[in-house]
Amino acid sequence: MLEQHDRIILQFPFYWYSTPSLLKKWEDEVLVYGWAFGSTGDKLHGKELLVSVSTGGAAENYSPNGEFEYTVTELLRPLQATSNLIGTSYLTPYVLNGVNHLSDEELEQSAKDYVTYALTPELEALALR
Repeated sequence: MLEQHDRIILQFPFYWYSTPSLLKKWEDEVLVYGWAFGSTGDKLHGKELLVSVSTGGAAENYSPNGEFEYTVTELLRPLQATSNLIGTSYLTPYVLNGVNHLSDEELEQSAKDYVTYALTPELEALALR
C-alpha cells in the first residue's frame, strides 16, 4: 500500500515525547530489512515522509528555554533518522500545540490548515542540522 503513494503521512498525538506504542509496533512490522532498508530494501526510496503531531502543551513549552527544554522537531529526530534509513525525504513536520486549550472553532480552523499543509505539493524537506 505504501508503495502506491508519493507522500507518507504519520499523524499522531505526541505521547511522552514520542510516538504512541501502536505506531512503533507498525514501524517494527512494516519497515523491515530487505523491504524498507538494507541492500535490497528500496521500496520507499524517493518518497516523502510527513510527520504530523498534536501536543497538549503550549508551543512555548517546546523550546530550549521552555518547560520541556527541546523543540518538537528535536524530539522527532528518531523519525527523521528512520526517514533517512528508508530513503524518504523528511518534510518539515506539522505541529499543532496546545490542543487541550483550543476552542472548537480553533480546532476546526487548524484541521483546515493541516489539510492545506499536507496537500501542498512542494513542502520543504528538513535538513539534518
